[in-house]
Amino acid sequence: MRNARLHNMLLHTTLLVIATLVGCRGYDAPTDDGGTPQAPNISIADLHDLCDKGPLNIDEPLVAGGYVTSSDRAGNFNRTFTIEDPTGGMEIMAGLYDLHNIYPSGCYVTVRLEGCAVAESHGVLQAGIAAEEYDRYPTSYFSSRALLDRHVRRYDIRREVAPAPLSTSELDTRLCGKLVTIGPLRPTTTDHADGWNVNADGTWSGYNFFADDRGTTVAVYTSAYADYADSRVPDRRVALTGILQYGTADGEDCFMIKMRDENDCIPYD
Repeated sequence: MRNARLHNMLLHTTLLVIATLVGCRGYDAPTDDGGTPQAPNISIADLHDLCDKGPLNIDEPLVAGGYVTSSDRAGNFNRTFTIEDPTGGMEIMAGLYDLHNIYPSGCYVTVRLEGCAVAESHGVLQAGIAAEEYDRYPTSYFSSRALLDRHVRRYDIRREVAPAPLSTSELDTRLCGKLVTIGPLRPTTTDHADGWNVNADGTWSGYNFFADDRGTTVAVYTSAYADYADSRVPDRRVALTGILQYGTADGEDCFMIKMRDENDCIPYD
């Protein structure tokens, strides 16, 4: 493992990570672990830096932590959820459905990373188990609820994470994985009508495109299984909220937003 960098990070654990433990008690859902959470000893940003050369299997007692920022209730997230600390965001390859019942938005979780694999997908740090050659993603889903519970613990602490308001000029790949709001944007999907998986019918399913007044493009991909996939995309200026990603859409590298539900697209006045 990249020992020099790793031990340096362990020795310089930031107050920003510890600060994520500050939240509101009294969340009345059952918890996976009582008492005070184990303090993180690595930030999400530092963990992301460790896998900058490719997927990495963790063999050190690293612990990250953060508040849940996504929801699969509307069907646009599939068997994964995201967490965020003050330094960055991370996607947990949970491998289960109805995760909003297990890890509701705003609850605090820790991730015990020893025995896990971490990698980057669409600019976002992922944590799961080592991927097989045939896997679609650079990490694989936790293979059972028991294995997931061994590594991911939820606590009786809750704080809703407010999306960071950004213009397109403020977008940065270091922000990928975080909950953001971008606007104002206008729909420009008709300019990409011949692209692969672009939805030219005016509904959300597939790729839709939006641009600011300078012409900078942001893509939105919506799963066909999302409960709003057949809803109409507003034909006006909007602000988009969701998890920031970076990848290729219609042959172009661009930032992308993964919305949690249809309410993450609001009119921009």
